[in-house]
Amino acid sequence: MVEKILALKNKGYTIKQIAEEMDSTVGKIQYRLRKLQKLDRTSSFKKNQLPETRVHISRKIPSTYEMDRLALLPQGPHTVYAYWDLKTITSNMVAHHFRKPWSDLNKQLRVYDISDLHFNGHNSHWYFDISLPEMTDNWFINNLEDNRTFIVDFGIQCECSGFFTVLRSAPIETPRTAGGSMRHNEAVDRWKSGAQKSPEWYEQFSTYSIYSLLK
Repeated sequence: MVEKILALKNKGYTIKQIAEEMDSTVGKIQYRLRKLQKLDRTSSFKKNQLPETRVHISRKIPSTYEMDRLALLPQGPHTVYAYWDLKTITSNMVAHHFRKPWSDLNKQLRVYDISDLHFNGHNSHWYFDISLPEMTDNWFINNLEDNRTFIVDFGIQCECSGFFTVLRSAPIETPRTAGGSMRHNEAVDRWKSGAQKSPEWYEQFSTYSIYSLLK
């Protein structure tokens, strides 16, 4: 029936003429045409719909970002997390300096307590060293004092000339604990009350590093 309606319509018949030709009513012919138009719109929409696509993006973390950087994050009053990255050209220069493959060098972290000091690289209150396994790029530094300021160096422990700094972090202060160190208490109170416009303490450190000297 639908095919005949379409054939007559294509010949130029009006709906009334189609109804008379098919011995039907105008209402029935209009109903059939509306139903056919609805089916055509649905079919066209499905045809034009974009197929569902799923993009798989690789989230693999690179082994290095080719940056000379040593950063510290406080993990509590007594723990600091250190992580670092090194440019290939930097490690190659250090290896060339010591005439040894990079993997054969004794890598260490040196942790300095520089609380209330203008640090020049040699005048810390105390320091200690941590020997690192090969291929290590992060470390948890434990058993630190609360409310103290620390700087960490990544470097090479030489057989004859001591510790050779390659990277140096910015200073970081461990949080205070209740009943712990009273350092800065009076200065903090003056600053918080508005009696002092800016803190009365600050840390200063040398930006010495092997890569800055060799640039």
